Amino acid sequence: METVVMHPSYGKITYTESFWTGKKSLFIADKEALKLSRKSFRTEDGAYMEVKGNFMTGAVLHAGGEAIRLTPAVKWYEIVLSVLPFLLVMVWGNTPALFAIVPIVGGAIGGAIGGAIGGIFFVVNLYSLRAVHKVWLKVVISVGMLALCFVICFLVAVLILQISA
Repeated sequence: METVVMHPSYGKITYTESFWTGKKSLFIADKEALKLSRKSFRTEDGAYMEVKGNFMTGAVLHAGGEAIRLTPAVKWYEIVLSVLPFLLVMVWGNTPALFAIVPIVGGAIGGAIGGAIGGIFFVVNLYSLRAVHKVWLKVVISVGMLALCFVICFLVAVLILQISA
């Protein structure tokens, strides 16, 4: 993920972070800063800079006693929308009346599987929401993730029920 911030003193600041590895790179005025460690950099003129946070939580560049926000902090509703798939799996899978309507993984045997699926959808949904700026689109994405999580947990439950029968 790449973000560009215009700053009055430093000019164009380009921050890049890999989703898979978390590797960070920093460009100040289109010149790459020398990477000293995982989150500290030095510019060509010798200025020391440190990135705190990441794309998921919100990245802030600390340079010369100044904090420059590179990516926005996670919002409360993004967390709530992302935790819904996990909660759905845990509540539905452990409620016998709901399980009788539509079985999904949960309970003693499928709880770990359902929890893992819900946890994966938590992370994927939160990352997807961070890439989108419109709130209505975040809600649509979250509803889609919730439905997909439910379908996957249903298919896993059907597979487990067929194997155990």
